[in-house]
Amino acid sequence: MSSAVVITGVGICSPLGTTRKTNWQNLIQSATQRVRVNWQLDEHTGTPHEPRSIGAALRMATEALEDAGWPAGTIAEPERWGCVIGTSKGPLDLYDTLADKTDGQEPVPFPALWPSGPAAAVARQFGFRGPLLTPVSACATGLDAVIRGVRLIEQGDCDFVLAGSVDASRNRYVTASYRRLGILSRQTPEETACRPFDVTRDGFVIGEGGAMFVLARENEASSRTRKPYARWHSGLQLNDPSGMTQLDPTAAGLIHLIRQLLDRARLDPGQLDALHLHGTGTLANDACEARAVNEIFGPVSQQPLCTASKGSHGHLLGAAGSLELAWLLLAMREGLLPPVQNLQQLATECPIRVVQETAVSLPIQYGMKISLGFGGHISGALLEAIH
Repeated sequence: MSSAVVITGVGICSPLGTTRKTNWQNLIQSATQRVRVNWQLDEHTGTPHEPRSIGAALRMATEALEDAGWPAGTIAEPERWGCVIGTSKGPLDLYDTLADKTDGQEPVPFPALWPSGPAAAVARQFGFRGPLLTPVSACATGLDAVIRGVRLIEQGDCDFVLAGSVDASRNRYVTASYRRLGILSRQTPEETACRPFDVTRDGFVIGEGGAMFVLARENEASSRTRKPYARWHSGLQLNDPSGMTQLDPTAAGLIHLIRQLLDRARLDPGQLDALHLHGTGTLANDACEARAVNEIFGPVSQQPLCTASKGSHGHLLGAAGSLELAWLLLAMREGLLPPVQNLQQLATECPIRVVQETAVSLPIQYGMKISLGFGGHISGALLEAIH
């Protein structure tokens, strides 16, 4: 049985829109054409007191499955389908509801308060009977969920997996906590506040949403789905033990991760075409990533073309890794790498070959995505185009 895995469907909901097409069109806008974003997910029309994260997860799962060729009601062999949907925390929008509740109405259903709520709702909706998992690894959660989904196929537990993440954390508790940590931007307006790798960067803006993917065993996908977006080459998870919110200034863990991904693929650094960075717009994160890029790839002229998207849609926290993996997949399919929004002057400590102002046409054979998370989580994935 082949263990090669491909990604055959993508569903997206973010501050840039509620469909894959709208999201992509808005993401690739130039710096002078950028759209005004809605940072918080809209209210859904489902079950009373259902969290925004569950409504968004169901929409994204539906879009990803339809994109892969499985509209509602067509799932075959449900015991061979897994579901891995992560989130960084429980549905905090419902905590506000509970705290303010004085009308004596029906209480919020207890299972809706669990972090596993979105995964369970999606599995019920589509009848998946395989493994059901909810990774939680801070801001690396989204990429970790996909890595775990891939491994379910590689180890023979599944032939297909619906994987991804969702987060709805535009909440007074989270905002207050991050403000005290000093990692939220103090600049206004919010649309231009997050400035990855810029000399004036001072933090990020919180956004909501996520992305979902249909993962498939390659020999199964060839006969049942549309042409895949890409082949999953390898994924890796490491840890930086420097502290809960600190980063090792030497970037040793990140350097090791990128090297290992390249070595597993037997690629020279010069063969990597595109690198989607985490790019939070904080002083420490961006400098650390830039140091790793310089250590592995050398001077700017020798580096792969880099991008980062949080300037466009904010930091989706537990859903950042999945949304940004979706951007890399769409970039590979379209041959177009989006610009880093709000980057006007590259900081001297961030000498990287980055897309500025307008999207760049670029054939991408090999693309890499890296994610970082509080607590020391470091994750990465290497994708290969399918011709």
